[in-house]
Amino acid sequence: MTTRTRAAGRPAEPAGRREAHVQDTRRALLDTARQLFAENGFAATRTEDVVRRAGLTRGALYHHFRDKEDLFRAVHDEVADEVVQLLWRRSDDHAAGAWELFRANSEVYLDAASTNPAYRRICLVDGPAVLGWRSWSERSDGPTQHIVRYLTDAIAEGVLEPQPVEPLAHLLAALGVGSAMYVAHDADPELARRQVSACNERFLSGLGVREDLAGLSRTAGGKAEDTAPPRDAAP
Repeated sequence: MTTRTRAAGRPAEPAGRREAHVQDTRRALLDTARQLFAENGFAATRTEDVVRRAGLTRGALYHHFRDKEDLFRAVHDEVADEVVQLLWRRSDDHAAGAWELFRANSEVYLDAASTNPAYRRICLVDGPAVLGWRSWSERSDGPTQHIVRYLTDAIAEGVLEPQPVEPLAHLLAALGVGSAMYVAHDADPELARRQVSACNERFLSGLGVREDLAGLSRTAGGKAEDTAPPRDAAP
């Protein structure tokens, strides 16, 4: 006889089904929190609002997340990762130049800042305030090392004049963050995106780029045209 008595008439739930239920609950919390954080912002969203809209209990929320900030962090990371997955990469099918990749991926972040309300509100407006600027910038600093590689390769390919790579990469990373922040906080994100793209064009043109070798055809709005590589994975 077992040490525990099973409730009469209540068969044990299979382990696989229990795990699926746990994952479904977490998914419902994340999806609902994402909607509310994007609509109302972090400060105006209460955990009571999340569980009510999700049709769950506070106990279910605190089983998965320590508090509202922990829930926000998980949502933030998912939204940010979705944008990372849109970054362009070199592939065997389409040999993209390093400068081309850098310019195209810069546009991915500006596109997200101007057209993706969840990314704009959760990652760019509330992210630094909730997570702390240092923590947020550390989470966002990964692109700097990609930029180092882009610049190093662009110089080797003869597209970019030889120059110190590390400081330039940090400068360009700061330019990218500042541009996305400007777009995200503007009352008209799409107009701000066009304006900041034009400013970036003028700035980058002074870095000694051989445009005849760069290989990236661009529209007046700064977006890459059909010569761009696939957008299915991070670099």
